[in-house]
Amino acid sequence: MGKKNKKNKKNNAEMMDEVEMLDGGDYPQESPVQYPQKIENEMIVSMDDDDLHNLGRSLFDSINRVSKMNLNPYPWEVEMCYVQREMQLRSSRRLAHSEWLSKNPPEEVV
Repeated sequence: MGKKNKKNKKNNAEMMDEVEMLDGGDYPQESPVQYPQKIENEMIVSMDDDDLHNLGRSLFDSINRVSKMNLNPYPWEVEMCYVQREMQLRSSRRLAHSEWLSKNPPEEVV
């Protein structure tokens, strides 16, 4: 089993050596699965909830696909963390706002 694992690691390493690097040198440019676009904080904050959910689902699917190919899912996981953080912030804000509204009902307009 040890020889097989070493062989698989060598094949993955050889594949990554053959791939060109992006200008920033962060991720290989070519891959069986498209590398994630680096998500800017301003972009995430301005997305509506549906778009944010769709982005998270897309990253989750990519992580699964890459993991099945025995490639490193780290770049996708990093972007997923940013998306999940924004989703959690929105959820907590929504909950806090609904609690505030229940304690402070809107005034009737006369």
